[in-house]
Amino acid sequence: MPATVSTAPGKTILFGEHAVVYGQPAIAVPVNERQAKVKIFPSIGSQTGQIQFIAPQIQLEQNYVELDKHHPFRVALEQVKNFLDISHYPACKIHLTSTIPISSGLGSSAAISVALINALFGFVGYQASDSLLSELAYKVEIEFHGTPSGIDNTVIAYRKPVFFQKGKDIQFINPGGDFTIIIADSGIRGNTKVAVAGVRERWLNNTNLFEEYFQKIGEIASHAKIALENGEQEKLGHLMNANQELLRKIGVSHPSIENLIDISIKHGGLGAKLCGGGLGGNIIILSDKERAENISELLLANDASQTIIMTLSKEIIK
Repeated sequence: MPATVSTAPGKTILFGEHAVVYGQPAIAVPVNERQAKVKIFPSIGSQTGQIQFIAPQIQLEQNYVELDKHHPFRVALEQVKNFLDISHYPACKIHLTSTIPISSGLGSSAAISVALINALFGFVGYQASDSLLSELAYKVEIEFHGTPSGIDNTVIAYRKPVFFQKGKDIQFINPGGDFTIIIADSGIRGNTKVAVAGVRERWLNNTNLFEEYFQKIGEIASHAKIALENGEQEKLGHLMNANQELLRKIGVSHPSIENLIDISIKHGGLGAKLCGGGLGGNIIILSDKERAENISELLLANDASQTIIMTLSKEIIK
């Protein structure tokens, strides 16, 4: 049985995070500049079922049966075994690495889940569809985040920009022009599970107000889809700023995020907002191509731990 390698990109949510959990639409795009990678090697001479996970970035090196039954790696393997209707998986060593920062809104957990599930299928000779990878990765995401929206596993499994609304058919977005986006890490580690739970608690305590916030975020996402498809840079920037104002109101921003947003806008950014769970993590900035490097350097000089400059263009969708 040959070794298998699988990769999956990161992602960023352009519009609609948190509200998407409550049935509103959101827009997300793959970030190919950052990748999760899973390599599976056969363990020659070992008994069937002897499966070792090796993930040096989280200081994990454990046998499958030693992991808690709710551990995402174990859940991923169980999902694959159940789908294939097999009681034992071949003996192997599974190496997991990633260049996607953890807890930063770039889909690190979903990318690892998609890459791991795809590798587990590939190692036994099964070619999984994008929809199957997304479906099973969502079940693993529940262990990471409690009540995930499903957008992370979807955009990462399909590797295309998506307009996502829970319970509705996925719509892929073909941008009508090139959009330069800077992703800047605030240097503060976010916590998606805490952020999602906090929003839920506030929603339960003030349902009508939060439903209004979520509806407005959903409307912004719908307008943003049209702006993307029409190549309307300025309009998209204004919508980004409006989305951020609502994210402040639902309580998921952070002083470090606000500082970087202020710097970006003051130095020519067309729009900026947090991305992902919030309470730290990353922001995204829409910028003219010519100003992107300058804004990136300014952010790095003002406590951003790293930046990524990416281009969203027609060429992404094939």
